[in-house]
Amino acid sequence: MSNASSASVPSNVTRYILIAVTLVALAVLIWKLTIVFILAFGGVVVATVLQAGAEPLARRTGWSHRISLSVVILAMLVLAMVTFWLFGRQAVNQFNEMREQLFAAFEKFKEWIVESPTGKSLFDSVRQAAEDGTPLSSAGVAVGATLEGVGHLLLIIFVGIYLAADPGMYREGGLRLLPPARRPQVRVALNDAGIALRKWLLAQLLIMAAVGTMTGVGLALIGVPLSLSLGLVAGLLEFIPVVGPILAAVPGVLLAFSAGPQSAAYAVLLYISVQQIESNILTPLVQRWAVELPPVVALLSIVAAGLVFGVMGVIFATPMAVVVMALVRHLYVEDTLEKNRPTPEQARGRSREGAR
Repeated sequence: MSNASSASVPSNVTRYILIAVTLVALAVLIWKLTIVFILAFGGVVVATVLQAGAEPLARRTGWSHRISLSVVILAMLVLAMVTFWLFGRQAVNQFNEMREQLFAAFEKFKEWIVESPTGKSLFDSVRQAAEDGTPLSSAGVAVGATLEGVGHLLLIIFVGIYLAADPGMYREGGLRLLPPARRPQVRVALNDAGIALRKWLLAQLLIMAAVGTMTGVGLALIGVPLSLSLGLVAGLLEFIPVVGPILAAVPGVLLAFSAGPQSAAYAVLLYISVQQIESNILTPLVQRWAVELPPVVALLSIVAAGLVFGVMGVIFATPMAVVVMALVRHLYVEDTLEKNRPTPEQARGRSREGAR
């Protein structure tokens, strides 16, 4: 017996070592494949948008799902082409002009800031940090990042189209990896998460359009140049809560500063006012129909997704939070924490029995 037990000790140690190595290797593999996960989720977002247009069209016309999806994709392409034909040339010209004017506005802002000792030391530190790198390497990094971003965008679009073409096949294929007893519940959770994501996306598109319109019109009334491009930037960056509006305000305030500090102050007030309207009026109105996402959850999700997935994680952090909240509510809160919780009627009955 002693020989058998002593022989089993190395065997157990070896097994534990193999398990530990396997877990570490799996963690490293998941970490290396984070870009695959975030690109796949981006495809899910695109597929959700396409499904939101294809399903109602199929119900009203009686067409098959794939024909309806093809019509929706074609309609979106035609809409994009018409929009670019009407406003694209003007927008491109404004973006090119904005890039040139931003450099001039930044130089003027720097001249105004360096008049104070604190501002001068700050700009000296920034200039010293910039001089440590070579312009050639910086340009190479910028070109590489641009090409990588375009490649990721195209991949997300094609993944979204394939997912939207046959969503049931991918959903049921994933469910087959689970025990049969758990599949119905997970299927319901996934369906509800998809509905929540669709509602959030529609609500976010409405908010983005409203914010972009208010910003562009407001900057035009103030007299800030390139208001059309600045409104478009504000609307697009509104997709990223908390961080997006701040990034959108920077070029607008800089261009307004080219007309003077007073115009820059008006621009700051405009951006703050638009965000107050968005957070206190628009968002509460649409969240009555869509998904309510607490601001703290949205902020922490941006930080967490940015640390794990980088820039792509920041872009898709909020829709990921919406999906995760729906899944946690169905699969953990309702199924585990509240599964055996008595109903209000049962709780009242038990309290009466205890009182007796």
